[in-house]
Amino acid sequence: MPKVTEEYRVARRDEIADAALRAFRRKGFQATSMAEIIAESGLSAGAIYGHYASKDAIIVDVASRVVGNRILDVERLARTEPLAPPPTLPRVLIGGMLRAIGNPAIMLQLWGEGVTEPQVRAVAHDVIVRLRSALIEYTSLWHQRTHGTPPEEADVLAAEQAPLLISAVQGFVVQSALAPDFDAEAYLKAVEKYLPR
Repeated sequence: MPKVTEEYRVARRDEIADAALRAFRRKGFQATSMAEIIAESGLSAGAIYGHYASKDAIIVDVASRVVGNRILDVERLARTEPLAPPPTLPRVLIGGMLRAIGNPAIMLQLWGEGVTEPQVRAVAHDVIVRLRSALIEYTSLWHQRTHGTPPEEADVLAAEQAPLLISAVQGFVVQSALAPDFDAEAYLKAVEKYLPR
């Protein structure tokens, strides 16, 4: 029997996660069944369960991938010159999230699931910690380069401001999912205007 390489396993997990994300975009996390994920992937149930123990495991992996890519977006921006002001970061994060998952209400479903499901809550917590860390690093660097703020002082400012940037993204998700009259562009402009620089 041929040996399955790690590269093959990673590629197969990527294939399954991509198929699941396509299915989640159509119906959301909770309304999508394992049968629909299996059909979307074109693989057998055994192939899916060989990589993921449950639908929740797929949800956790897909959410981690989506947010992991947003963290990479922030890290890429940190290598540009001049740095964009931190209040522009929610627009970047939201734009990437919308390209990845389509309907932001899917993220709201995930957070709701995290209230009762310990595995989902653990991933949501990890995601917030990683995102906060990336935003602190970026914002500290911005203060140092833009205002000449000493590194220690910039770190303190960044640690205070990063949760506000995360809240701006979360506020967008909640309001766009629940308020039919939500004006996304006006919201993002207000974030850029009023969040501290």
